[in-house]
Order: sequence, then C-alpha cells, then structure tokens
Amino acid sequence: MHGNPYIKGLICECAWSVVSMRNTYLSKFYWRIKQKRGAKKAVIALSRKILTIVYNILKNGDDYNEEKFEITRQKQELLRIKKIASEVKKYGLTLVPMEINI
Repeated sequence: MHGNPYIKGLICECAWSVVSMRNTYLSKFYWRIKQKRGAKKAVIALSRKILTIVYNILKNGDDYNEEKFEITRQKQELLRIKKIASEVKKYGLTLVPMEINI
C-alpha cells in the first residue's frame, strides 16, 4: 500500500506552492534537494517533510514557527565547527579565532 492518493496529491500541491515562496526553511530545503535529485523528487521529499510537520503540530498542539528551524540550523553549525576543531587538534595544529563580519 502506498497511502491515500488524494492526500498525496493535496500535499504535493501544497509543496508546489511552498516552492514559490522565498527565504523560508521549506523552500530552501526544496532547492537544496532539487540540485541533487531533480524537481519531482524534491517535491515528494518536501511533501513528506510538510506531512511530518503537520503531524507533529497536530500531535503536540504547537504552532508552526519558522524560527525553530533557524535555531536548529545554528546548533548544527556550532556542532560542526566543534567537530572540525577537534579534528584539527588531533593533527597537532592550533586554531586562531577570527572575527567574521557578515
């Protein structure tokens, strides 16, 4: 069984509408996947992510908050930096902190 085709079509339409929005977590997710896999597979991946978000909203009773994704991304970025720093220290090198102006 592959699930309800009516719900799949509905969520895919929602995904296509999300693609047209800019500077959102979900649209950035789509464009990242599209570069690797193609447009149709990226829409299916986005549909699945939307379905997961809707499920968690209904399960937990929370509101959709775009800022949660940004906070998670920043945490992952910090963990990646720590991992790279520990790899550098393994080789006996030292890191010098720099100020980055963005």
